[in-house]
Amino acid sequence: MNFKKGDKVKFLNENDYGTVTRVMENGIVMVLNSEDFEVPVKNSELILDPSAVKQTEKTEVNTKEVSAFVSKPSSVVEVSKPREADNYGIYLGFVPRDGKGSLQSDLDFFLINDSGFKVLYNLMRPTSGNLFSAQSGILEPDTKEYIQTFERENLNTLSSVKIQLLYSMDTPFSVKPPEEYDIKISAQKFFALNYYKTNDFFDEKSVIITVKESSLMKEAVEKLKVNDFQSFESKKTVNKKPQKASEKEIVDLHLMELLEDDRGMAPKEKLDYQMKVFKEKLEEYIKNPHVKKVIFIHGKGNGTLKTEIRRCLELNYRGYQYQDASFEEYGGGATLVYVK
Repeated sequence: MNFKKGDKVKFLNENDYGTVTRVMENGIVMVLNSEDFEVPVKNSELILDPSAVKQTEKTEVNTKEVSAFVSKPSSVVEVSKPREADNYGIYLGFVPRDGKGSLQSDLDFFLINDSGFKVLYNLMRPTSGNLFSAQSGILEPDTKEYIQTFERENLNTLSSVKIQLLYSMDTPFSVKPPEEYDIKISAQKFFALNYYKTNDFFDEKSVIITVKESSLMKEAVEKLKVNDFQSFESKKTVNKKPQKASEKEIVDLHLMELLEDDRGMAPKEKLDYQMKVFKEKLEEYIKNPHVKKVIFIHGKGNGTLKTEIRRCLELNYRGYQYQDASFEEYGGGATLVYVK
């Protein structure tokens, strides 16, 4: 007789019964007996349990009768607690290739999934005007995927990335809605050595840009009401030592760091706005007794912003010395001003 996994059986040579767990190829059937031991038994020494067969037939008949009048109820799945309850994040990674050093190398572009989810992604990058080039795929949990390589001389063309995300799991999980993000990228920062950091995803120092991060603590804080948060703040101990102020401040004057959207602005309007921020920040740190020097990141570009900053310092701030900031850190794209 042919048996299958799950069949209820009785032993011919023993007063015992059990459930088939496995069917072997050599005529041996593995049976979980009444004492919860899995034992090998010859196929010929087993019969189907008659009482189990009758019960099965009776159940099938009842099911057919009920199904004629009652629709099947929707299945209820108990949601487990998978890794989604932990901290997780989606990141962009830019990694120097060929070991040439951060400021000389081309950059390999990766999409990183630091989560327990499978992530269906659609990654888009502007090519010209409003046109986008797209790449789609599935990121397995805790993996990173190579997207493309950007040549060093073409990094200035990298200004933004649009990414759409859809989460899933192989086990039951609470459904998350699709997400979409527009990530602005300051290409000039790729020419600054201090922009490359040690990280958990690559052996080399790399540029890691956060697309999405989530944690239980972060979500809990975001759900706090404003008055509850203020009440919590008022209960903090006031006798703490004041935190020592930084003697050096860094101001990034790239428009993408200053404005949400600079589309529609004329070149002169952009420059005027950058200079307005420069003067405001310089005046602020001149008045701050703790700050001794300020680094203004202006990038290399065509040199217009750098020239305007130097001209402003020569005309209006003659009492303050300035020089190029560290080339190793900023690649010639920043000016250091001594305000004390």
